[in-house]
Amino acid sequence: MDRFTERINTIITDREHGSSTLVQWIIDALGDRGDNTPSRAQRRWALKELRNIDCSMVVVHHLLDTLGTEPGDDFQARLDDYVHRWSDIPARVARQLLSLGDWNGARVLLHSHSGMLLSAIEQAHQAAPTICFCQTRSLPGDEGATQHRFLTDRGIACDLVNDESIASLVPSLDAAWLGVDQYDDHCFVNKVGSGRIARTLLAAGKPVYVLGDSRKRVRQVAHSGELFEAVPFTEGLHLVTEYGVQPTVSEADYFS
Repeated sequence: MDRFTERINTIITDREHGSSTLVQWIIDALGDRGDNTPSRAQRRWALKELRNIDCSMVVVHHLLDTLGTEPGDDFQARLDDYVHRWSDIPARVARQLLSLGDWNGARVLLHSHSGMLLSAIEQAHQAAPTICFCQTRSLPGDEGATQHRFLTDRGIACDLVNDESIASLVPSLDAAWLGVDQYDDHCFVNKVGSGRIARTLLAAGKPVYVLGDSRKRVRQVAHSGELFEAVPFTEGLHLVTEYGVQPTVSEADYFS
């Protein structure tokens, strides 16, 4: 198996990383230059195979829809245009989040593994160096341990905690930051366990911030039930995109 095929298969079978990270890996693989530039046939094969990634990963399919199924002579230009338009989104979302208050000394709960979260965390650490984090293991995949290693390797204060211990941690927490794979007016989709985190913190009067971007907005969420779940928007749960905190329809409003 050649290196390009291995890279694409690794992306398709990945169960640890969020959609923003997978998008970057796809861009890196499809746009590889020099001696590693994939052929048109390889790109055509990859664009077809990458459709097997879970439909919950809306940003991945946003990229694939933009690129289409036929590479063509202008493929690299279309890929470059996409990167130019969307590459700074994580940084923009992070700036919007950090503008919401002073995070110095805050203790923030994290769940799963998300490129968007990592961008926000790194910027928060620079702006508020005394911020610290609690990272869930994020069962069943345990990918939270991967994110924990990433953070501690960069000198960011972060404790790895078991998912079932969240309730006992709540008194020491100031907020939770969650990623999002897709959202509509009424709810967002993220890794299983997100709903329990949201309910537990909100019941204690602690805010929950969901970090996404406008590519992840859909008319109505649709997701697999094995690794993802839909969590309704409710009071205290804030959706933050590159445009700031977005208005949502709470579950109570929706059914009233």
